[in-house]
Amino acid sequence: MNEVIPAILPRNSEELRKKAEIFLDIAPLIHLDMLEKDVWDDIENEFEVHLMVANPEIIIGRWVNRGAKRIVVHELSKEVLMHQGLVEIGLGVLLDTPLKNIFPLISTADYLHFMSIANIGAQGQLLDKRIFDKIKQVKEVYPETIIAVDGGINLDNATKLMEAGADRLIIGSAILEAEDSEEMYENFLDLI
Repeated sequence: MNEVIPAILPRNSEELRKKAEIFLDIAPLIHLDMLEKDVWDDIENEFEVHLMVANPEIIIGRWVNRGAKRIVVHELSKEVLMHQGLVEIGLGVLLDTPLKNIFPLISTADYLHFMSIANIGAQGQLLDKRIFDKIKQVKEVYPETIIAVDGGINLDNATKLMEAGADRLIIGSAILEAEDSEEMYENFLDLI
């Protein structure tokens, strides 16, 4: 089953709260992109978090305690994996990472979280078309692997990503910068 998950890259706790409230009654889960600065406010939404930080093992426990359902990291250390079972652990994969580097790790992670943009940490970038082949190659070898795709997703490429094998679409600016974010989210849901 495919999922559409709205993404928020908050600069501060006020922005997090305000943007999370948009999806409170319409999205079962939101995606929070977290950089080095700790941004948090108690939100009512169910959420997953992408720890785009140098040392996720230092702060992962904080996010487990805050109620994250899924946590994406770019390195599966022993300290990160000790939280598996409490939360789903996703392996974040940068666009330029060779697949041969992640194949040995697939069975360790609960799912793969592919970045479909070259530069992470900012919303509003264009999707890189190389992602389609990456998704297809993983699904050919590991068909049961759950694949989330994050970055540059819009109404024009969402269906193609799902046809390639993406299970979860993490969508930020296409939803949040729309005139009506709720309506745009619903438009994406109509595709799945």
